[in-house]
Amino acid sequence: EEWCSQFNDVGKVGKTQIPIRLIVPASQCGSLIGKSGSKIKEIRQTTGCSIQVASEMLPNSTERAVTLSGSAEQITQCIYQIRLVMLES
Repeated sequence: EEWCSQFNDVGKVGKTQIPIRLIVPASQCGSLIGKSGSKIKEIRQTTGCSIQVASEMLPNSTERAVTLSGSAEQITQCIYQIRLVMLES
């Protein structure tokens, strides 16, 4: 909570949007996206965080970039949900 609070801009009406890029093994991206995008949609709805999974692998890699954007609390919740999906698969 203390870490999250440092990113909240008290002077603004909303909360500061923080972009975070995760590097995820391509083999895990299917589980993260889910059938017809159902899992990623569920995570977006429950956390309020924007999630984008790169369609291409990173150069010379078997990993893909996953970009998250939201408040510090949304990002924290989203990373937790992504972790659960990766542990299940």
